Amino acid sequence: MKNWLLKNWHIVILSNDAVVISVSWFAAYAIRWLSTPLFGYAINPFNIYLESYPAMLILWVATNSVFGTYKPGKLKKNLEELQAVVRGVVLAALVVMSVSFLFKEYDFARSVLLIFIGLTFLLTGISRAVLFSIPDRLRKSGFGLTRCVIVGAGTTGIRALQSISDHPEKGYDVVGFLDDDMGKKDLTISKRPILGRIDDIRDIVDRSGIEEIFIAIPSLPHSRIMELIMKCEGIPVSFRVTSDLFGVIAHNNADIEFIEDFPVFDLKEERENTSYAVLKRALDIILAGIGIVLLLPFWLIVPVLIRLDSKGGIFFVHERVGLNGRPFRIYKFRTMKTTANPYEYSPGQPADTRITRVGRFLRQTSLDELPNLINVLKGDMSIVGPRPEMPFIVENYEEWQKKRLTVKPGITGLWQILGRKDIPLQENLEYDFYYIKNRSFLLDIIIILKTIPAILSRKGAY
Repeated sequence: MKNWLLKNWHIVILSNDAVVISVSWFAAYAIRWLSTPLFGYAINPFNIYLESYPAMLILWVATNSVFGTYKPGKLKKNLEELQAVVRGVVLAALVVMSVSFLFKEYDFARSVLLIFIGLTFLLTGISRAVLFSIPDRLRKSGFGLTRCVIVGAGTTGIRALQSISDHPEKGYDVVGFLDDDMGKKDLTISKRPILGRIDDIRDIVDRSGIEEIFIAIPSLPHSRIMELIMKCEGIPVSFRVTSDLFGVIAHNNADIEFIEDFPVFDLKEERENTSYAVLKRALDIILAGIGIVLLLPFWLIVPVLIRLDSKGGIFFVHERVGLNGRPFRIYKFRTMKTTANPYEYSPGQPADTRITRVGRFLRQTSLDELPNLINVLKGDMSIVGPRPEMPFIVENYEEWQKKRLTVKPGITGLWQILGRKDIPLQENLEYDFYYIKNRSFLLDIIIILKTIPAILSRKGAY
């Protein structure tokens, strides 16, 4: 029962909130009814509040659920929990008041709503504070511990173990270490054995039921960390970095936590969001359709300019690698001479002799990518995403770099609005990984809006 309680803490919080909201709703009415002499006029009938109670409760819980209040996962820190309480009460209150305004049959007294909001905030804060003292006590007693392994049995790894051991309330059970130093093979550190080499990580995680991995080697290259994450793909395990790898941290949606004075960075695995996928596809179809119609004059003028400037076809049809490594044919307006090798690295300088005169203008204004909208309508591409790569580059990807292929390629992205072509396409992986980890409908909208001034500035476009 105690382990179930810790693993399903979000259900406990949801149940608590449902009780608090119910008590606050009817208590607010009772307080207002008892205070009628102070107001000088009677409150509207009780049946309005009774009939609307189920709808109000559902709206309140649903609003908090949408904003992640009841999301399964680690227990929040005190400050995070306070922020969650304030955000949840304010947002849910706004929703309830909006519904009250729109539906006159739910014409609640303003005094009741104000009392209700005040009581909810007060009781939620108190009840959450009481509830959140329970997990610490249970974990100190050995219940609900998270089995973890430390990668690296050096100074940083030992310090990580010491910090974790000094704070049992964090709920970690360190099973052992992974290390490539064969001289440490038979050693134990504070009764924790060296379980194997770092490359054995997947087998050890499976065999030992590991739930979290602490990477505690400051000199471990970023690419090696990504390889380890890829090795464990498909296993419900989290990665945490206990070193100063800020390059990895900045680009992997990391949460920072301190165990005493020891910084720990949580590399969160991105989650598939069905509603986001549906909204993104709808946005792609709408914007691609609008773009084709509004930019129709360019569809007529650009082909004429290409024909007048150089010999060859109007369109450049090229094989690229898309979602999950699937090849597709990308459409662009031709910007290079017909003698240019189509499977070489793209031009990185404005003076590249492969580019035609009209082609240079098309590339600087990004008009050469206008036919990409056809690929978007076909579903090969999205408006926002990593740029599609050429097969010969993807063939040389390391295993961790293939993560770039887990999302649909796009016409624009972080690379276009931040780096443009000052950074070669094949070297812009840090932008792509950041987008993959943090992608959302709002981020897509921001990238689309920022793409317009980026195109107009012509910065880094060759």
